[in-house]
Amino acid sequence: MRTIGREDFTAFDWDAVDAGHGRHLPQLALKGAIYFVTFRLEDSVPQKLLKQWLYKRQAWLAEHPEPWDETTRREHRSLFTARMERWLDAGYGGCLLRDERCRREVVDRLLFKHGQDYDLGDWVVMPNHVHVLLKPLGEVSLEEIMKPVKGVSARNINHLLGRSGSLWMQESFSHIVRSLEQLKKFQCYIQTNPMKAHLPAPDFSYEQRWQIV
Repeated sequence: MRTIGREDFTAFDWDAVDAGHGRHLPQLALKGAIYFVTFRLEDSVPQKLLKQWLYKRQAWLAEHPEPWDETTRREHRSLFTARMERWLDAGYGGCLLRDERCRREVVDRLLFKHGQDYDLGDWVVMPNHVHVLLKPLGEVSLEEIMKPVKGVSARNINHLLGRSGSLWMQESFSHIVRSLEQLKKFQCYIQTNPMKAHLPAPDFSYEQRWQIV
């Protein structure tokens, strides 16, 4: 287990942030930052609900550009982040990741470039989504990390299950961790997510990889 302290942490700085955009959502990037990333199976949220969520969130973001004060940040979490978390934990869709073999494919992909392209932190693979902490190394971008993780795991899982077609939702959610205190909260969220979703041990995989001091 690796120890993470303040010397490993890049403070959030709006002047250094690259405000790129994903397919639907703004994606912020900061060199040297730690990210909390969520990626989901394509059927993990009903499409009608997802489209409504995306539309409302885009409209809200247009009216509330970052940086936010703490009140605005809490409003965003209440309206959007917490709602998405409840949907994911409800276990909607086929939940292919209940199969331990499928979870192992995801974990193998997460570990594949650890120490080369990124430092892999805590992770949990739930029945229909994945949460992970990671820190890109050098000039490697988060997008360059996630594309093969999702692409190769999708191909291997499809082969394993004898299925075809897309597996993951195209958009991943990424959050730049802005303090050690916030990093501890995300670590706790990853650890307790299976318990909050009332999952039995055979239905998820989890590993703590960072000791935060």
